Amino acid sequence: MAYPASILDRSNASEAFLSKPERKAAAIVLLGAALALTVSVAGCRGSRSVGQVLETPYAVTDDSGNAREYRLFLPGGKGRVPLMLYFHGVISPEFMRIPSLKNYSGSPVEETGLIAFCRERGIALLVPKARYEYTFLKCRSTGWLTEKEIDGVEKIIDTVVEHYPVDRARIYLAGISAGAVFSHYLANRRPRFYSAVLSHSQAYVSPKGVALQPSEKGPRFGVVFCYNIGDYRNLIAFCEESERIYREDGYRTTLLRDLPPRGHAWSSSNNALFWKLLRSLGQ
Repeated sequence: MAYPASILDRSNASEAFLSKPERKAAAIVLLGAALALTVSVAGCRGSRSVGQVLETPYAVTDDSGNAREYRLFLPGGKGRVPLMLYFHGVISPEFMRIPSLKNYSGSPVEETGLIAFCRERGIALLVPKARYEYTFLKCRSTGWLTEKEIDGVEKIIDTVVEHYPVDRARIYLAGISAGAVFSHYLANRRPRFYSAVLSHSQAYVSPKGVALQPSEKGPRFGVVFCYNIGDYRNLIAFCEESERIYREDGYRTTLLRDLPPRGHAWSSSNNALFWKLLRSLGQ
């Protein structure tokens, strides 16, 4: 039922000019409006949009003075959520002219199935953007130069953890190829900060290709190693050796061999298994 504005405006119509039913109706309308405003404000403070994608919502500058970019995929719902970080492999459009790499994309996050997977399971997904280019196989490439990238990426992580409802006991790192190596370096700089690492088709190795010891004796973060059918033999060897080193140092590890698809790419069909293992092995 609609009421004249004069009935709702006490400054224009005093109770002396309103009948008892009109005064009761006006009070109900005002109470309803107040309740609606309260619910609206509370909703703005406590809810998240379903499938929300944020592009660098908070500014981050690394130690070299360069602005860093990242994407944050937030699930819907309320309460604190686990956070997964993803790091792709080396990416270069020039790989198309190298026969052994012409089908290699570097597995950007859009090709992994992780965006939909994390959204459906209430996981926040953080995807930093590599800032520094370098030459790899005589190609201008984007990847993860540890000494240049790591401080900026850590600042991105800390910024997101500070400003969003992240469960600090459930922060996971995942990467493929160069992104896997970078994940190990992040984890070993702060071994009590991360719960577990997914190391796809690479391992904790030095720039010279030497498998490294963890920075602290385990158990600390869990480590899931994996590689695909027909993956590069040297990278398979790194995974095998690095898994052994972590395990012998007291870490909780597992090694998944010969996953699909064939070749050097993210095994998206195993996302559910990866997530199960990260949770079970995590500290």
